[in-house]
Amino acid sequence: MVKSLIMSVNLFAAIGTFVFMTWFMYKGAVGRIEGKNGFSKKPQFNLGKVSEKELIALAEGKHKILALKQAIIGALIYGIIYYGIVELLF
Repeated sequence: MVKSLIMSVNLFAAIGTFVFMTWFMYKGAVGRIEGKNGFSKKPQFNLGKVSEKELIALAEGKHKILALKQAIIGALIYGIIYYGIVELLF
């Protein structure tokens, strides 16, 4: 009973981590590609390298879709790592 409760809480926490990290990474990726801070919307050009593929997507107006894909992949990795660590601990 307690083990299933812990597993349920662990799963919901991992899903919450995934959702938060997806949002956080999406905002960061869009800001990096557009060259402005994703939260304050002020211009900032030292946020990281922008690839040629990202520049093409920015010119075509598809950079937000690309940023979402990047964010989902990154958040999935973080969610799996979080779930694995907590699963090992409990």
